[in-house]
Amino acid sequence: MADVAVNAPSLARRMKLSIKRRVQSLRKGQDAIVVASFGRAGSTLIYTAVTEAMARAQYGRCTRLTRRLSQDDDFDLPPTRFRSGVVYKTHDYPTFLDSPGGVRGIFLFGSALDAALSVHAQKDLRGEDWVQRHFDHLRRPYRYDDIFKEDVLGFREQCISWMGYDKVPILCLRYEDLWDSVDQISKFCGVEVTLPERRARKSKDVLSENMLATQQVYGPIDAALARLPGAFIAAPKYADIMR
Repeated sequence: MADVAVNAPSLARRMKLSIKRRVQSLRKGQDAIVVASFGRAGSTLIYTAVTEAMARAQYGRCTRLTRRLSQDDDFDLPPTRFRSGVVYKTHDYPTFLDSPGGVRGIFLFGSALDAALSVHAQKDLRGEDWVQRHFDHLRRPYRYDDIFKEDVLGFREQCISWMGYDKVPILCLRYEDLWDSVDQISKFCGVEVTLPERRARKSKDVLSENMLATQQVYGPIDAALARLPGAFIAAPKYADIMR
């Protein structure tokens, strides 16, 4: 009986997932959307907004059920079979997006310095396990102790990979420009996207000696990012700017 009790929740989850996949497979005519970022750059905000827009477009209204049917987390892209009208979130690289049609991507970027400091702050807020999972999602070896010494989170590599990828359409968006790009996001996704009211981000506390070291590491990346438009379709020329 103990084994049955232990296995029952797992079986129930598998059944729910199977039903969800069947319903998702019935939706046609809308590209799957993969929302990505180098972390701490607004991907959750856009993922939520596009998911809600997709739910309204596919099912007539956004409820808890239609929202769940319209989204999936998939931090590891390779095994994914993208389903029409489903919104995915990842921090993986875009290499496996070249499946036969029906998928497009959104890549969020912001200040690499702010993103690094955000991860540093999350260690105190959420614990080391969260930080280690974040490194895993970014496909990076766990080297938190070097976060003030080098680009251990791979910000530059992520930008080069996504911003230069042209096998499927990818809309690249700077976090600070999101609220001025709503019409472009809606047109790209094929659904009417709305964003919540913009709120100021909290400043991150960090020791002065760490701040100086962090600026030396991430300042050049931010300088390259500053040369990019606030919203653009990925192309090799943008990857060249980041190299």
